[in-house]
Amino acid sequence: MSVLGHSAEWGMGRRGEAVRSRPRDRLRLRPMLAFDDPADERDFVRYYTSFYYRYAQVSLIVGMLLVSADFLVDILASRATPANLLRIQLCVPLLGLGLVGSFADFARRHWQAVMSALITAAAGSLFWVLLLIDGEGGMGLTSWVGILNFVFLEFYCFVILGVQFRYALVAGVAILLMFEAAMLHAIGADGGAFAYLSYHVATLFILAAGIGWWREFLLRKGFAAQTSLKAAQSVLRNQNGHLEIEVERSTQRIQRTQDVTIEILTSLAETRDNETGNHIRRTQHYVRALARRLQSHPSFAAYLVESQIDMLFKYAPLHDIGKVGIPDSILLKPGKLDPHEFEIMKTHTTLGYQTIVNAEKRLGTPVAFLACAKEIALSHHERWDGNGYPNGLVGEAIPISARLMAVADVYDALTSRRVYKEAMPHDQAVAIISDGSGRQFDPDVVDAFVAIAADELKAIAARYAD
Repeated sequence: MSVLGHSAEWGMGRRGEAVRSRPRDRLRLRPMLAFDDPADERDFVRYYTSFYYRYAQVSLIVGMLLVSADFLVDILASRATPANLLRIQLCVPLLGLGLVGSFADFARRHWQAVMSALITAAAGSLFWVLLLIDGEGGMGLTSWVGILNFVFLEFYCFVILGVQFRYALVAGVAILLMFEAAMLHAIGADGGAFAYLSYHVATLFILAAGIGWWREFLLRKGFAAQTSLKAAQSVLRNQNGHLEIEVERSTQRIQRTQDVTIEILTSLAETRDNETGNHIRRTQHYVRALARRLQSHPSFAAYLVESQIDMLFKYAPLHDIGKVGIPDSILLKPGKLDPHEFEIMKTHTTLGYQTIVNAEKRLGTPVAFLACAKEIALSHHERWDGNGYPNGLVGEAIPISARLMAVADVYDALTSRRVYKEAMPHDQAVAIISDGSGRQFDPDVVDAFVAIAADELKAIAARYAD
C-alpha cells in the first residue's frame, strides 16, 4: 500500500468476498502537513502525544536549567548587570508555571497549542530581559548570546513541538517577529546592520523550519506505513479466516459425499443379500468397540488412533460389497452350499476389492479414504493360521482392520437368525470364537472380544436387533 499514492484498503464483505474501501493513509505534500482523513489525523496525534508530551515537559525542565546556567555564567564571565537577575525572577518562574500547568487535563489534551503559547511567552520575556542586559552594557540580544537563544527557541518549536507542523510554524514565526522587533529596537536607525542580522536570523529560521517540516513528514510517512501494514495484516487474517471456513465447508461437503457413497454401496449390498441392514449396523459397532478396547495395546496403539477408528467404523459396512457379483442362486440359497458353490461365494472378497480398485483407476489416482475399505473387503475371511481366503495370509500379515472385522462378522453370523439356521446363544458364540483364538482369529483380538462381550457387545446386539 503506497503512502503517497491513491491507495486503498481491502476488507472482507458480508459474504466473505474482498471489497474495496475508501482511500486511506494518503499524506498530502503541502506546507501544513496533514492526512486527508480526519480519523487518520486523530490517530497520528494520539499515537505521538504520549511520548512527545512527556518529552516537552522534560524540555521545560531543561530550559529552566539552561536559563539558570546563563544567569550564573553571566555573573562569572562578565560584568554583572541588575537585569541579569530577571532571568531568575521572570523567565525561570514562567517556565516553572508552564511545567506545573502541563499536568492539567486541558494541557494534556491540547499540549501542542499550550506548549506553543508557553514557549512564545517565554521567548518574549527572554528577549526583553536580553534587551535590558544590552542597555546595561552586558552581553544580551545583540551579542552571540541573543542569536544562540533565538536558535535554541526555534529548534525547540520545530523539533520538540514539531509533531504537528502548523502549531510549530505559528510559534516559530511569532518568535522570529519578536526577535526582529527586539533587534530593531536595540539597533535603532542603523538599517544596514538590522538588514544584515535579519538575513542571518531569517536563514536560521528557515533552516529550523525545514528540519522540523522534514522530520514531521518522516514521522507521518512511518506512521502511515505502520498503519497500512497493520491494516494489511488484518485483511490477511480475515482472508485466512475466510479460507479456513471455505476449506471446512469443502471438507464437510466431501465428507457428506463420501458418506452418501458408502450408504448407497451398502444399500446395494443389502438388496442382494439375505442378511438384514442391522447386520451391517451391528458389525460396524462391534468393530469400533474392539478397536477402542485394543487402542492402548502396544501392538495396535500406533494404528488405532481416533481417526483410524472412525475410518473403521465408517467403512466396515463395505466388507461384503463384493456379494453384488455373486449369482442369486448361490447368494440366496436357503441351504448349505456345495463345494463348487462355496468356491464361487468366496470370490466376493476379490470382487469387492476389485470393484474399489477399478473405481480408483477410473479416477486416475488412489483414494485415501478407500484404503481401509479395500483391506476389509479383501481380507476379512483370512485366518490367523493361514487357512483363510483369498490369499492365505498368516498372522500379522493380515491387516488389523480385517482381523477386527473377522471376529465381528463371525460373532454376528453366529448370534443372528437366518433362513437356514436359528440364532446361537451369546455364550455359545463367545465360546466358539474363544476356541478359534490362534487358529482362525488373532489371539489379542479374541482377548479384547472376550473382555467386552458380556457388556458392550450384548448391548449393541440388543440395540440393533432384527
